[in-house]
Amino acid sequence: MVSYGLQIEPQFGFDFKQIKEMVQLAEKSKFSHAWFSDHFMLSADATDVLAYECFTSMMAAVSYTESLRIGALVFCNNYRHPTVLAKQFASLDHYSGGRVEFGYGAGWKEVEYKQYGIEFPSTGTRLKQMVEGIKVIRNLWTQERANFKGEFYELKDAISFPKPFQQPHPPIWVGTMYARPKMLNIAAKYADGINLAWAYTEEVFAEKMQELDVLCEKYDRKPSSLRRSYGVWTRIFESEEEKKKVWKEIAEKRGVSLAEAEIRFQNYMHGTIEEIIERLRAYAKLGVEQFIFMFPESKEIEQLNIMAQEVLPKL
Repeated sequence: MVSYGLQIEPQFGFDFKQIKEMVQLAEKSKFSHAWFSDHFMLSADATDVLAYECFTSMMAAVSYTESLRIGALVFCNNYRHPTVLAKQFASLDHYSGGRVEFGYGAGWKEVEYKQYGIEFPSTGTRLKQMVEGIKVIRNLWTQERANFKGEFYELKDAISFPKPFQQPHPPIWVGTMYARPKMLNIAAKYADGINLAWAYTEEVFAEKMQELDVLCEKYDRKPSSLRRSYGVWTRIFESEEEKKKVWKEIAEKRGVSLAEAEIRFQNYMHGTIEEIIERLRAYAKLGVEQFIFMFPESKEIEQLNIMAQEVLPKL
């Protein structure tokens, strides 16, 4: 059964009152999840834009809701030592009564690394660190005394108690914007689920799903055991005329031609109610188990209401 989630970007400047409003509306609207990104700032010069920390935002969201599942898309491995994150997240799992999901990634936003004095190694090294981080975290969650020795991290009879509320541990998701072979391989080998974001044509998305199926079989797991979600930029328009008008305004603001903008937007979940319904059905047939909507900044409440009232009941 297909479910629906809301993506919340604390880096966009939301305060806790706004976060509360969004997650409570998502819960009321029968969404299953709310997901939070892990960033320290919007941009290098965003000195006056709120950017609440991901874990703290998740804990607030858990406090504001009763049944909504709360996840990270995704924690950056390099921002917190995996041993510390494992302890934090197990604690949050207990606090939430088992309502949290663990998204993990290799990190990409170089400006954050530089401003915070965090080493920004090559992509290949970050991927290796991420894999070791997953192993460390899983060991701490499942072993009475955790041991691990890798190139970057080491555990020596480490005690981490309590173990997570969810057994054997919270779902581990790998998030990727480009779905390159190495990331797909990591997901198939180590994760419970994979999130692809933020704009894929149906043809490319189908190819990625097929690649994941082959990789799952390579690691002797059923393809259906790897959950699939699609995080997608989403905007619902009242009419085709409104859509074209907004696209033209955005193209002019970005300094690109309307034709260039239209090519980009066609990969988004942009459209009238009927178009959105058609596209959701198409991607669901390709294997999407959960759609995670990234609505335009400052229009989240408006768009969430339209989605809940005008789109989802017709699916």
